[in-house]
Amino acid sequence: MLRSAVTVLTWLVAMGVSSAHAITVVPTGLNPGDQYRLAFLTSMTRDAFSLNIADYNAFVTGVANSVAELAALGTTWTAIGSTVTVDARDNTGTNPSSVGVPIYLLNDTKLADNNADLWDGTIDTPLIVEETGTTHPFELIEVWSGSLREGVRHPSNYLGRVEGSRFGFATIDDFRWISASVGSNYANRPMYAMSDVITAAAVPMPGAVWLFGSALGLMGVMQRKIRA
Repeated sequence: MLRSAVTVLTWLVAMGVSSAHAITVVPTGLNPGDQYRLAFLTSMTRDAFSLNIADYNAFVTGVANSVAELAALGTTWTAIGSTVTVDARDNTGTNPSSVGVPIYLLNDTKLADNNADLWDGTIDTPLIVEETGTTHPFELIEVWSGSLREGVRHPSNYLGRVEGSRFGFATIDDFRWISASVGSNYANRPMYAMSDVITAAAVPMPGAVWLFGSALGLMGVMQRKIRA
């Protein structure tokens, strides 16, 4: 029976079944005061008919706020997408004209070192982690972007363009993550979401440690009173 279970599990992994894990909202190794951003692939999908970037921002914000840990961050979420009037790198505040901060996925891996690194034609790791922590390492997922590799709008296939909109592939880490091909706006595809800059807060003292410290302090006070 055990051997059969292992065989089935091996087969599922080989077939590219998605896996879900708890998400990480404060990357490992950061100190209080360090700044960073988070990015994820939406589990929900939508069409690409709108020419208004606010519609796409509202979409990814709704997806982010459906997860308590992400909503608790109190950050602004924007779509990594371009319309006729707004470039993805400006919509997300990642224009290479400013250095920016490191960007992480929700599985504690780094997507890019800074703004320039995000738009240099490659990313550190495929953007395959959804807001719930689910990953899709083996699926060629098409993601709406309307963008060129540099994070600016595609001249003829930005989001909402009647002739069709540009999409990227979530499982690829070269320029095709953001700009791979063109698809009909009728199709429902996910989007990439990015947070605003987040500042790492001090790690709160665990309850047990706090109680132990309080007990020691109380004992000290009592001993001083006894001696007095």
